Amino acid sequence: MKPQKIHLELLVGKLVRDVNGAKVGRIRSLHAEKVGGDCVVRYYELGGAALLSRLGISALRLAGWPLRKEPQRVPWEQMDLSDPDAPRLRCTAEELKRKS
Repeated sequence: MKPQKIHLELLVGKLVRDVNGAKVGRIRSLHAEKVGGDCVVRYYELGGAALLSRLGISALRLAGWPLRKEPQRVPWEQMDLSDPDAPRLRCTAEELKRKS
């Protein structure tokens, strides 16, 4: 896979669909690290739990009990960004859950 250069801030909030077109969730957070002079994405986090985590809000503070749902993590190699306006998984949502 050839590395792509994409403005990461433009991905946040984009709806991700799987290979069958089913909605998986919106990109709420991504985790990257600097490698040499490049910023390399390791995984994306989707859904409401990722948004809460990104904002530093825990369900414990909001409602008095711990958040049971973890953000849906998508490894970088499972995300197809050939069209950054319409990101897609390279697998089905069910396959992604089994790999997690």
